[in-house]
Amino acid sequence: MEEYLFRQDTIAAPSTPAGRGAVAVVRVSGPDTLKILHPLWLGRDLKTLVPQRFSLGRIKTSNGELIDEVLLVRMVAPHSYTGEEMAEIHCHGNPHLVKALLAELYRQGARGAEPGEFTFRAFRNGRMSLVQAESVAALIDAKGDWARKNALNVLAEDGDKWVRDLLDDLLAIWVPVEADLEFPTDDLDSLNLEDLLPPLNQLLGRMIRLREKAIRFSKLQEGYRVVIAGEPNAGKSSLLNALLGYQRAMVTDIPGTTRDTLEEVFEIEGIPIRLIDTAGLGEAKDELDAKGMERSREALARADLAVVVIDASLHSCPEGELTYRDYLPAIPEEFEAPVLYVANKADLIEETSPWRGSEDAILVSALAETGLKNLLKKISETLTESGGVDLDERLMLNDRQERTLSRAIEAIVKSIENIDTGANQDLVATDLAEAKSALEELSGKTIQIDLMGEIFGKFCIGK
Repeated sequence: MEEYLFRQDTIAAPSTPAGRGAVAVVRVSGPDTLKILHPLWLGRDLKTLVPQRFSLGRIKTSNGELIDEVLLVRMVAPHSYTGEEMAEIHCHGNPHLVKALLAELYRQGARGAEPGEFTFRAFRNGRMSLVQAESVAALIDAKGDWARKNALNVLAEDGDKWVRDLLDDLLAIWVPVEADLEFPTDDLDSLNLEDLLPPLNQLLGRMIRLREKAIRFSKLQEGYRVVIAGEPNAGKSSLLNALLGYQRAMVTDIPGTTRDTLEEVFEIEGIPIRLIDTAGLGEAKDELDAKGMERSREALARADLAVVVIDASLHSCPEGELTYRDYLPAIPEEFEAPVLYVANKADLIEETSPWRGSEDAILVSALAETGLKNLLKKISETLTESGGVDLDERLMLNDRQERTLSRAIEAIVKSIENIDTGANQDLVATDLAEAKSALEELSGKTIQIDLMGEIFGKFCIGK
């Protein structure tokens, strides 16, 4: 993509997914938008169309053959998504029709857009910051309601202000240091580096707290790993199906049906969940069985929450506290996730069963689909109480931003250490300049071309 980053030509691409549908949208952006559309358009004069208003017309080939009846929206620079002269053509969603329309646009001089090129042009033309541009991709890929709202907040509601504030506060510290080096004064008026420690420590604390949020953002964007585990034939796959509301996993009366992990994404009270069914843990019957159990243990080691399923018709309710090691044989030592105990097969136990009065286990019947609402509520509460979920928090920090912020943090830490040890002012200035460079890259104020290609190359074509 890098070779196209700074071209000023006109691009075109479909912005709706491939395949058949009621409507498809084709975007055109660049200085020759009207020139390219003019020989293909049958309708009111393009130059007289009211911007941001639909206009009914037809699209034809340059030879006069009709392609489709369409709605066309003209957008005038700089008041468009890309900040350029732009048009959107809303046609019928037949892929052959879209292909014919694009072929005519290319024939008239448009170039096929690269992935993310429309959004890159919006960034290049000052319509959005780099953080906002990345939130576009996050909005499209959002796995849950929180992720959607968060990405939209960053895009539409000045959600990158935190980056600008960090940079402004750092500049307030860095500029006097650089000025003192460039224009030294006598000893009485020289800069005392120790005076910089309070604002530097305050800035460092804010940056560290922001980085901690990056972990939570990643979870809320991608989904929390909730692993269903237990002994063979405890009803794990049946529970997965019951929670999802459809038959995703194969269920039989034969123990050990599940030989591998099975993952599905859904949402609980705004929290995206990656629900993972696992092979039963017990005594392996063969090599395949052993490999399935090893994958179960690997899934548990990476879990954000473990749902341990107990066959209540087979096991007596313990008088003391439940422990997962009684139901998860040979569990890895590094397993530290919170645990919810589910006493399954409530339809097969007596009304007087101690399981019905247990405060440590959630009684359900995956077959009869009872107790599921209580389980879903407990999953939500456990994730929230663990500190990993704050649905009121609005901050986008993806992996790239977290890495760049970490570079700035490391540079600030070095500057503080150099001041504490009485190092030369040049070293402190170098550290602060490195932190400044990282924050400018984070905001998109300065960024390498190959990194821009990496960021925008992940977008879909037409966005």
